[in-house]
Amino acid sequence: MELPKKHILSHNELTYKYIQFDNVFAFNEFIDHKAKKLSNHNESIWNAVKNRASERIEMKKDWYGSPIPNTIKELESHNSFLGMELLKEIQPQIKDKLSEYLQYLAQLELPKPKIAYNDRGLGVFSFDRASMGMFKIHTINTATPMQENISKLNIELGKKQLHTSVKSVYAYFKDKQNSYPSLQLYIMAGANAKVKGNNILFVGLACAELVAFMEQRGISVEVNVVIGSHFRGQTVLAKIRVKRFQDKLDTNQLLLMSSDPRYFRYRGFKTLIVLADYFGYKIPQNLGSLPKNLGNNFVEAVNKNGFVFEQSYAMDKAVREVSTIITNYKHRLDGKK
Repeated sequence: MELPKKHILSHNELTYKYIQFDNVFAFNEFIDHKAKKLSNHNESIWNAVKNRASERIEMKKDWYGSPIPNTIKELESHNSFLGMELLKEIQPQIKDKLSEYLQYLAQLELPKPKIAYNDRGLGVFSFDRASMGMFKIHTINTATPMQENISKLNIELGKKQLHTSVKSVYAYFKDKQNSYPSLQLYIMAGANAKVKGNNILFVGLACAELVAFMEQRGISVEVNVVIGSHFRGQTVLAKIRVKRFQDKLDTNQLLLMSSDPRYFRYRGFKTLIVLADYFGYKIPQNLGSLPKNLGNNFVEAVNKNGFVFEQSYAMDKAVREVSTIITNYKHRLDGKK
């Protein structure tokens, strides 16, 4: 397989070494490939992670979320978010919590474009609008006997002319800005070893609500997940795109990569070890850490126009991050006027 390019970037007296992937499939393929070729030291760390995972499974620990996995193989092959029952419980909670913020922001910061109708052919023809006043015209052409028979036959066959009394049948967005700049969003995954499984969900769910809010206003959104570690003065990261601007958000992929303890606490750990190995480092037994504001500093270095969703493992904090990103986006728009 073709290996990803290594990038080195310095910013604010810190150096970041990172690789990037266009999609989750390419990322997983690389991690699995390189995990088979680790240095002796990093391989021993990976074996220790697997041994601890086996112990937790045997002890029926819920550290990997619910339902509790039965085998290491389940952790290794895990590629679909399993907390859908939990999702049904938590999603309405965060929606309710966000509603008052989003309602305020929709009115004052980024109002949703309103649909207006016209009879001048501007915009897109709306059949629903036209059908409100639709009626049929039964006309018989008596110019010649043949045309008269054809007209009668068309009536019998149901081929009748349809007209509408509604004249304004073309829909367009009223008072819509011609082009909002796109939004690139980065979610920091990890730093959740002491977080209860349910709370990890807030990151992905809040991000999904943010994407929906922006795209309803015609703003294209790209979503990236950043996974990495800092140890012995070194920072290694992987940037994985989980949504392109033109794609619909795959909530399963987003929750899997950002909010699934079963994924991150096994395959995520595997990723940290592979990243260290790929850049020639020996990762410590604790797999390093994620310093506060690492996400903001890294994104500021790699893409100054990006917005960062840090590790928000509490509902109130996740809601505040959504509100802050929307407000900052609007302020950035105002600054360009």
